[in-house]
Amino acid sequence: MHDFYKERGLEVPKPAAPQLVPISRGRPRKVLGSVFRIPPELDMSLLLEFIGSNEGMGNFKPLEKKFVRVSGEATIGHVEKFLRRKMDLDPACQVDIICGDHLLEHYQTLREIRQAIGDSAVQDGLLVLHYGFVVSPLTIT
Repeated sequence: MHDFYKERGLEVPKPAAPQLVPISRGRPRKVLGSVFRIPPELDMSLLLEFIGSNEGMGNFKPLEKKFVRVSGEATIGHVEKFLRRKMDLDPACQVDIICGDHLLEHYQTLREIRQAIGDSAVQDGLLVLHYGFVVSPLTIT
């Protein structure tokens, strides 16, 4: 876990304090609890990678964190909505989300995508989604 965070330039979380856990016979022993407490319904980990050029895209805020943990029942529409809010995108901006060589549709769930595309869509246990923007030219009247 330490290497995972260091390789990505992220802050390494502090380990949980040991807790006394009673055992059936003898003295209680110290067990290190999990560092993260993730609800079971949040079963899909995403890596959101920007593709394209920042030039001519207007002003948008880059994603602060590109790692997201969500439900496998979340759709590409949910991911798009997340990107729009976090990056403060203009409503006229079209967001395309790609996994591997596949342009994804709004109604597709993340679990369906992972099953359909398979291990080629996964990197270090994360479903890799690439996103790009298409800005409509302003209509001059």
